[in-house]
Amino acid sequence: MLLELKIKNFVLIDSLNIQFKEGLNILTGETGTGKSILIDALSGLLGERMTTDVIRSGFERAGLEGVFDISHLPQVIEMLDNLGIEVDDNILVLRRELYATGKGRCFANATQIPNTRLKEISEYLVDIHGQNEHQNIIKVSKHREILDSFANHQDLVEKVRYYYDKLHDLRERINSYQIDEKEKARKVEYLSFAIREITSTELKLGEDEELKNEATILANAEKLFKEINTSVSQLKGESGILASLKRVEQSLSAISEFDSNISSILETVKESLYTLEDASLSLREYESGINFSPERINEVEGRLSLISSLKKKYGDTIEEILDYAEKSKRELDAISSSDEEIEKLNSEYTRIVQETKTVALDLSERRRISAKELEERVMNELNDLGMGGTQFRVSIKREISPEGEIESGNKRYLLYSSGLDRVEFLLAVNEGEDLRQLKRVASGGEMSRIMLALKNVILSNDIVDSLVFDEVDAGIGGKIAEIVGKKLKKLSKKRQVLVVTHLPQIASMSDNHYLVIKERAENRLRTLVRNLNRNEKVKEVARMLAGERVTDLSLKHAEEMVSLADKN
Repeated sequence: MLLELKIKNFVLIDSLNIQFKEGLNILTGETGTGKSILIDALSGLLGERMTTDVIRSGFERAGLEGVFDISHLPQVIEMLDNLGIEVDDNILVLRRELYATGKGRCFANATQIPNTRLKEISEYLVDIHGQNEHQNIIKVSKHREILDSFANHQDLVEKVRYYYDKLHDLRERINSYQIDEKEKARKVEYLSFAIREITSTELKLGEDEELKNEATILANAEKLFKEINTSVSQLKGESGILASLKRVEQSLSAISEFDSNISSILETVKESLYTLEDASLSLREYESGINFSPERINEVEGRLSLISSLKKKYGDTIEEILDYAEKSKRELDAISSSDEEIEKLNSEYTRIVQETKTVALDLSERRRISAKELEERVMNELNDLGMGGTQFRVSIKREISPEGEIESGNKRYLLYSSGLDRVEFLLAVNEGEDLRQLKRVASGGEMSRIMLALKNVILSNDIVDSLVFDEVDAGIGGKIAEIVGKKLKKLSKKRQVLVVTHLPQIASMSDNHYLVIKERAENRLRTLVRNLNRNEKVKEVARMLAGERVTDLSLKHAEEMVSLADKN
């Protein structure tokens, strides 16, 4: 249940803090005061799209905050727990900020969450029925959703969607194998050539880098030989480093017995002597291995050229080239065994079709049963709303096609992600008339009542705690308006209901009445909201009855309406 709504710098609102209560909460006010702005703000708080033009002129940020009692919504508590969001005393605080840059942030109990999560949570909190909902009701695409929502078919619909996706995937895989023979022959020839070309080179990982190093050495072999020869001469010549070190060793050995400190120095000289002798031997071995062969240079360059050619065709590295060869082998094997694979996939497809058929036909039958109940209950509601004699029917049809996946009764039907059925609501307002599409037969006032009838029936199975109706009473008045008010009052016994209305018959039935006004302050208009006491409520109902000039007679009439409503 919505306990509190805070709005800051939103369109005409500079700062508002409204406390809501249980029961029927009515919002009234003259046209243009900003009643629907409040609903827009609540929609934005619940995750609906907002643009920067809702930020009050002259400000960089708009802020929306709502406080909700979620004690009757274990699904929301579980969802928050899974997100690691702490909940104290069953209170949830949602907050949304929108900046002039177009960026925004969403929070649940001070934890930042993405807007997608905010919308998931909000689905359990508030159901907003706006002025454009009539358009949704006349959309045939929405009728199947309404029927399934009424009958709680969501699990079966999800199961059908799972099978639908699985069949689509199998068809894609089967089609990928079904290439014509010429294309298959071309594919086999190309893959076979690629495999032969790669495997015949006997590539080794890292080979290209090793060859590049060898090519560098071969290109500089003469210089390497000369410099190494010079280095060896410097080490092992008659006046070289090793000869000098040996004379030093001999001198230090002769005097080491006179001073122990000389012994440690002698050991250092000996270690250096051994190290340099090893280095000299290594240089001699390296020198002997230097290859001046032009043939080897040609071999290395030729190998590198071959590897470069393979890289242009099959991958940027030797590893990618070898992977390409393995992939080609698997693809070649798949083509070779495609007939066998197609047979397996077709067998799997047939099996899944049978499983899908069982679920889809079950869902279709349940829809037909539920449709009868929905028809009866909606017509009962319409009768209460002054539309007795109206015929409301739920048309359920399947599309016959030779390409249909599901066969039943010697006919083939197309399968959709939501099942076999095309669902449409039909209406005959007057007895004896033909059933026709809603948009072709219902007036604005009749559409409002049809919508309210559907809402009353569907919401009996809904878990949403708070319902919002934004001027859904358009096109009605008099006795029908009173009946609609009673329906809303009855609905508010089970759920919190917020209604924006221009009708005194509905306003008089409020448990809590809020007046939306617009005033000028500091040369700017702003929207304010006042929670009316009983006397103020009577005056507002009188204004709604009489217009700008409230008379004693209109006040007396308003008092009578409010008193009668208080007794119900």
